[in-house]
Amino acid sequence: MSAAWRVPIPTGAYGREAAGCPIKAPVYVVARRYSHRVPGQIDMPPDQFVILDGVRFHYLDWGGDGEPVLFLAGLGCTAHVFAELAPHLSDRFRVLALTRRGHGLTDQVQSGYALVDAAEDARRLLDAMSIERAHVVGHSMGGGEASALAARHPGRIGRIVYLDGAYDWADRPTSEWSEEPAIPDRFASYGAYVEAVYSLFADDIRGPAFDAMLSTSVYIEADGSVVDKFSAAAAAPFVEALKAFRHPYSDIAVPALAMFALGDQWQGAEGTWRVACRDRFLDETADARVLEIRASHYLFIDRRDDVLTAVREFLT
Repeated sequence: MSAAWRVPIPTGAYGREAAGCPIKAPVYVVARRYSHRVPGQIDMPPDQFVILDGVRFHYLDWGGDGEPVLFLAGLGCTAHVFAELAPHLSDRFRVLALTRRGHGLTDQVQSGYALVDAAEDARRLLDAMSIERAHVVGHSMGGGEASALAARHPGRIGRIVYLDGAYDWADRPTSEWSEEPAIPDRFASYGAYVEAVYSLFADDIRGPAFDAMLSTSVYIEADGSVVDKFSAAAAAPFVEALKAFRHPYSDIAVPALAMFALGDQWQGAEGTWRVACRDRFLDETADARVLEIRASHYLFIDRRDDVLTAVREFLT
């Protein structure tokens, strides 16, 4: 276990003492500068499919005999994005990941874009797998879906882990969203598509997880050109749903761990908003704790071992 996981952050470092609002639960930090460790061989299970609410959903199942853990991906991502983390939990948990509607190998849809709709899809997957109760790990937008699931079906959730996903996007102070597509929808080759996607990220997260995810996110034409399934038009209703979302923390009774990525992008109004999101999570969640990690938004890739340690400890 990383020693940094055990080091409390002084509340004054975030200005809460001056405001007369002491943090009600410990906040821990992993403050080392991050760098991506290229993984070795990973366990990529076969793609599987299930019909939920008339929609063909894609999911991955890493197996395991312990308590079920369901991973929910962020906006524009698929279940494959967890492929560098999930296999390392299957020795202790039954590990699954769901690809939301309109993403990757799951059917394209004309409805069901709201986070509460995705939460119901996750509940339907649990029903289909005869899973009565599961821990839920949500990245980014998937964190909002985890909150909605826990609030709507409290008896179905054991614990929640937010992977840089405990943000109230409705309160974000800027209209510029990094999640919105900023590349063309069509490319001359798959290689050109991959390079364009990776160019959007300030940190190098290349590896088998992203490679697997990107390969399922395009249509390949006869001439070798590719079309991005998650085009600007396809993404728009999901983005609008995300921008309207605030977490229903006061309705969440289960223990929850929120991991926040501390990156150079959190400056000015954005930095103030991030701290406000963290503090609201602590203030309104009945059993809350926070871990802040010097990492990119994909902290479970570039700081996989630290995230893995924290998840295993929290869920066990």
